This record gives sequence, structure tokens and C-alpha cells, in this order.
Amino acid sequence: MGILVFLLFSAQVIDRVAVVVGNNVITETEVLQEARLEAFLNQTALDLGAEARKAAADRLVNQQLVRNEMTVGAYPDPTDAEVEGALKSFRQEHFNSIPAYRASLEKYGITEDQLKKHLTWQVAAIHFTDQRFSPATNGDQSANREAPGSSTDDQFDAWLKQARSQTKIQFKQGAFQQ
Repeated sequence: MGILVFLLFSAQVIDRVAVVVGNNVITETEVLQEARLEAFLNQTALDLGAEARKAAADRLVNQQLVRNEMTVGAYPDPTDAEVEGALKSFRQEHFNSIPAYRASLEKYGITEDQLKKHLTWQVAAIHFTDQRFSPATNGDQSANREAPGSSTDDQFDAWLKQARSQTKIQFKQGAFQQ
């Protein structure tokens, strides 16, 4: 009986850890999916080489840091209508038909559910950035507009740099070798 149980458990595929962000793990599968989604959204050639995987992992680290911050604040989830609107806009902008869109999903090795999940994240991240770093939420708009480094992007970048410096981040070398 012990051997049978061992064989059943040993038949499972275990995903390798690519990055550890604080207490959160990012797996190789997540890194590959991020690379596929990014290439699909930008309609660029799919590159799953070591540098592209490292860049995808870096984006996932940033996303995890934002997720951590979002759990502390009261940031609302995007509505289904917002996500559907983002999906519809993307399809209309990049594809002339639903079959072309579906063929592209298949070409990049992603599903529509994965794309919707990613778009949900993007809309949530935009809401977070606008609410957390917009000049309107940080006092007098005219003063913020003129101060160096006061744009929403500049404030977000400064916050992200600080968050990265305060969080233990470990990239596992084996995950990014050819």
C-alpha cells in the first residue's frame, strides 16, 4: 500500500518556484503565462527565453507588491462591465474578427479566461494607481503638478522602488537559465 501511495503522489507535476516576494511565491508557470500574456497584449513575437522570463518575473514582482498594498487599503475590485469593456476594446483595436482573436489566443498559448483575469488585474491596478497616487488625492493639484516628480507615474515609481527595497525578493537562478 505504501508504494502505491508513493506512486500516486510522485506522478504529480510540481511547479518550480521562480521568485519569492516576501512570503509569496511566483512559480515558473506564472512567469511563462505572464510572458505569453504580455506578448499577446502587445501583439509581439512570443519570446520565452531567459531574458524574457526574467522581465516577466520582474513584472510579477511589481504586481505582487501592488497586490500586497491593495489588501491593506480599501480598493474596490473592477466590475464585470469594466473588464468586459476592456476586453471588447482590446479585441476591436487588434482584431478584425472573433475567429482571428481566438486564433491569436491559441497561437500565444493562452485562454480567454487567463486574458480576462489579466485584464481584471490591469483595471484593478489602474484604479489603485489613480486612487493612491493621483494629484487629486494628494492635496492641491496645482502645487503637485509643478513639483518635480509629482506625476502619478513618478509617485508610483517612487513608491514601487521603496516597496522593492523594503521587501525580500529572491529570484531563483534555475528558473531563468536557458
